[in-house]
Amino acid sequence: MRSRGILVCVAIAGAAIASGCVAPFIEPLEESLVFRPRPIDEQHLKALSAAGRIEEVRLETPDGYKLHGWLKRPDAWKAGRPHPLVIVYAGVGQEVSEFVPRAHVSGDWGWLMINYRGFGLSQGSPSERTVLSDAKLVYDWAHARPDIDGSNIVVLGRSLGSYVAIAVAAARKVRAAILATPFDSAAALGEQHIYGLPLGWLMQERYNAVLIAPSVSAPALFVLAENDAVTPVKNGLALARRWGGIAKTVLLVGAGHRGVEERDEYWKQIGSFLGALDPVTSSVPEPSTGR
Repeated sequence: MRSRGILVCVAIAGAAIASGCVAPFIEPLEESLVFRPRPIDEQHLKALSAAGRIEEVRLETPDGYKLHGWLKRPDAWKAGRPHPLVIVYAGVGQEVSEFVPRAHVSGDWGWLMINYRGFGLSQGSPSERTVLSDAKLVYDWAHARPDIDGSNIVVLGRSLGSYVAIAVAAARKVRAAILATPFDSAAALGEQHIYGLPLGWLMQERYNAVLIAPSVSAPALFVLAENDAVTPVKNGLALARRWGGIAKTVLLVGAGHRGVEERDEYWKQIGSFLGALDPVTSSVPEPSTGR
């Protein structure tokens, strides 16, 4: 119920922000109403510091804040050989250190997980505006690294992070997208719980994944949880129907919104999807500079 309430708060906060002149006053509230930052678990931090093939990453935003996370190299990584990469964008209240050890599929795929502002050791306060800007910064940093294959970058978004991943895929060149427990729009979620308020009109582009999904031509995997009461299956399917590229949907039978990363089937489906991607044989343009 708490997670459902958070998504309703997303709708309410987005509607308030979209109303216009109150934006400077409402945006700071997104940190507590929408994102719910969490500190890092010290045990997770110590474990990652001692682990092999994991590089601690610190990025500075244009407005001077430090973002923190980890780059996890694949088992078969060799110095001088670029490897494909999955960039993970987390959901509501998710601090990414706990997922770094779990992120693993067979093959050459590495994983990049950077905490949003206010989460873990990342500085600043998260909002829709800052998180989307930072997400593109994270992509650009990875794309520029010589040890990462810029033609094979996949974005993976979980719940609220699915919206972030789609925004990156619309603004940058990605190999594919993986959208786990996604939603079509915060307004659509909110209207299931708030009757009589025209959230679609009020929110417009705020937290509206379905609005930008048709512009993305990359293939996508939609991972839906059968018993998801926060981002229901019907909302994920509504998003998949509007996807601009090939869309594959899989259903995690018996799963709810929480804990999908703990299920073997979750990683199996992701691994199968990544393994089935056609090899890239042509060069990929440099990422656009559009915001």
